[in-house]
Amino acid sequence: MEKRNTIAVVLGSGLLNDGTPTEVTAMRAEHAAELAKYTQLDKIILSGFGPPGPTPTHGKSEAAVMADIVRNAFADQSQLPPLCIEDKSFDTFGNAVFTATEFLRAETPGTLYIVTSPFHLERAIYMFSHILGKAWTIKGHACSEWSKEDRQPGAPAAMQRARDFFSDVPKGDMDAALKKLKGRKPYATEVTAQLPAEASQSVNK
Repeated sequence: MEKRNTIAVVLGSGLLNDGTPTEVTAMRAEHAAELAKYTQLDKIILSGFGPPGPTPTHGKSEAAVMADIVRNAFADQSQLPPLCIEDKSFDTFGNAVFTATEFLRAETPGTLYIVTSPFHLERAIYMFSHILGKAWTIKGHACSEWSKEDRQPGAPAAMQRARDFFSDVPKGDMDAALKKLKGRKPYATEVTAQLPAEASQSVNK
């Protein structure tokens, strides 16, 4: 019987002007590291380039910064699961679409843990569940809510935007979701200019 994968994906939440993580980004990455210490993960996917807009001068992505946080949490690097970078995404739509198409499409389906903030979890689970279809078991794994978090009131409207996006995308149809994403701002106008030459790579050394 083919082994089913157990994978975690961590969703970024911004960097400061100097390239250091926001408190929320750090909290999510630290929570993923703790999850990895007591759950046998086949890999951790760090997801996020940054918010749409001008390319930051610090040259870092949310994903790479989170990978450093996770790596530094392991005194014994032999216990660290493989880390993969997804740094094409500017938002949750991109997190879900690029993680699915570039990292999960070829994997044997199993369990996917989504690590993010409580206010964001329902929407993230919905989006990943839709694009991956029934083959994967999706489990939310929320970090603590940041004490200054103020995005909760916008969660219902954001959830409706997610439902609207997937309303004409068949469940499990990754190619349809990718095509629709590439026609949607900011990806339609900004993704080519902002992405590094090698946007997806394994970073576990």
